[in-house]
Amino acid sequence: MHRDALAIGWAQGSITPDQPVNLFGMFNERISTHVEEPCTVTALALEGADGEHAVWLSCDLVSAALDVVQDVRQGVAERIPGLDADKVLVSCTHTHNAPNFREGVFPIPPPEVMTPKAYRAFFVARSTEVAVRAWESRSPGRVEPALGHAVLGWCRRAVYADGTGQMYGSTQRQDFVKIEGPMDPGIELLFTCDMAGRPTGALVSVACTPQTCMGQNFVSPGFWGPARRGLRAHFGDGFTVLAVTGAAGDQCPDDLIRWGRSEPKLRGVDACARLARRLTQGVLEGYEAGRRDMAAAPVFRHTHAVIDLPAYVMTGEQVAHYESLVASLTADGEPDPSSWDGGTLLRARRHLERHATMGPEPMIAVDCNFLRIGDLAVATSPFELYLEYGQRIKARCAATQTIAAELTNDVQSYLPTAEALAHGHYSAMPSNIRVGPDGGDQLVARSIEHLNALFDTE
Repeated sequence: MHRDALAIGWAQGSITPDQPVNLFGMFNERISTHVEEPCTVTALALEGADGEHAVWLSCDLVSAALDVVQDVRQGVAERIPGLDADKVLVSCTHTHNAPNFREGVFPIPPPEVMTPKAYRAFFVARSTEVAVRAWESRSPGRVEPALGHAVLGWCRRAVYADGTGQMYGSTQRQDFVKIEGPMDPGIELLFTCDMAGRPTGALVSVACTPQTCMGQNFVSPGFWGPARRGLRAHFGDGFTVLAVTGAAGDQCPDDLIRWGRSEPKLRGVDACARLARRLTQGVLEGYEAGRRDMAAAPVFRHTHAVIDLPAYVMTGEQVAHYESLVASLTADGEPDPSSWDGGTLLRARRHLERHATMGPEPMIAVDCNFLRIGDLAVATSPFELYLEYGQRIKARCAATQTIAAELTNDVQSYLPTAEALAHGHYSAMPSNIRVGPDGGDQLVARSIEHLNALFDTE
């Protein structure tokens, strides 16, 4: 009776160890003092009647490098015969209060703190197990795309009269001209339900990262934690949420025009709860008023592609700037590695090393997945992708609704617009980009090609 229906499976598990961890997300070293709320990994498994499939994991992490993603893919493929490892997607929400598994970023932690290497093994094992559980729990179901709204993200870059820009720049300066980019209050939704129509979960994508507690020394998924609880309270304890961050490289929860004035700074645990209430209401709005009917057997297609994009190459003047920065930071000896200057120095040196190894016309390979689920499309990229690029993909795709997911299957740093690069400052300067605006244009074009190919025929 349901043999042509889409098979849907969900699972979730903790990726928070029971000991202190080295937190990632800021320039300086932070050791967790406690767990404010556990970070989790959630998996959504989909399989069509023809065997097409996807296993999508969402992790409460800053990011996950491709080698870590490949470890998860390999582990899942070894446990599930016939599964295409490239059709396992690993997305990160970009909370700034999650454990770190990058070695060499910070000093070796004290003995009581889990090392990055140990956390990596812990994360891979937990994520693999959750992915397999989601796959094994598959049963016939239905999907219902929807759109909700909640004001969560704002462009976090201010522009001044001299043509410069600044992340989190003051808008009270007398030379302030404008906020650099757009914002997007839309919540892209894909609800799942069983064949009786009971909701079982939802893919929830917003153009905002949950970095409301950045700088704090505790483990937290940001606003996603209380949002998940709020949705379970409404739909039932079995309701599972796949949290997907849309293109949000230039976004944050702070309205810079009103920041610290008529609107308080949205930081800390209380801010997480406040933003989660907005998000929960937006999801419920989408469920109650914005769902589109869909057959139990929607067209389901999934392709994986590695796209080559031109790497950003520094000018001689830019190289000289970073060499001067290194000299300045080390003029009185090496700074404390756990300090802000220590973190800045580490990144400047790594950037110069990367530049020195570039050959002529260097390219960067980016791992991307493209899905069609009925009239909804998904395009992923490994960048902290500026919102403008995501909006281009959504607008030009043939789908009725499109999700542009960032920080998926790797981390390739920020991908700024041409305007942002001209304005400069953090998120749009050579030390924190690997692909420039020309590559962003190509990413959009190639993504649309792949997506529209999924809609060419039924």
